[in-house]
Amino acid sequence: MQLRERNSGSTPMIGLTPLIDVVFILLIFFMLASSFLDWKGFEMSVSITDGRATSQSDTRPVTVEVDVNGGLSINGNAIALSNLAPTLLRDHDGSQVRLRPINGANLQRLVEVMDTLGRGGVTDVEFIE
Repeated sequence: MQLRERNSGSTPMIGLTPLIDVVFILLIFFMLASSFLDWKGFEMSVSITDGRATSQSDTRPVTVEVDVNGGLSINGNAIALSNLAPTLLRDHDGSQVRLRPINGANLQRLVEVMDTLGRGGVTDVEFIE
């Protein structure tokens, strides 16, 4: 029986083939385990106007503004995002909601507001400049 000497001076070689095999197995695992089709969308009627269009209905539209810092206001009154949809449904039921970003408003914040409105049951939303 032939034994290797300890501390012979040469470093042992690590084979790359088992490492590459493990990487490919992990890659295949994550490709199969991932789901890219689980999109959670919401339906919302959004039209983009220049803000000069007039409404034909009797109810006045409600303007929700999103400022640069992500703050929200309903017709100039500040409000938290969590209270936005309940307030609109309670105080302005049936009114069209106009979502207006103030110059430099974060797009992600706008999407969060639209998502909150959609999940809260506010469906008549118009996006104005």
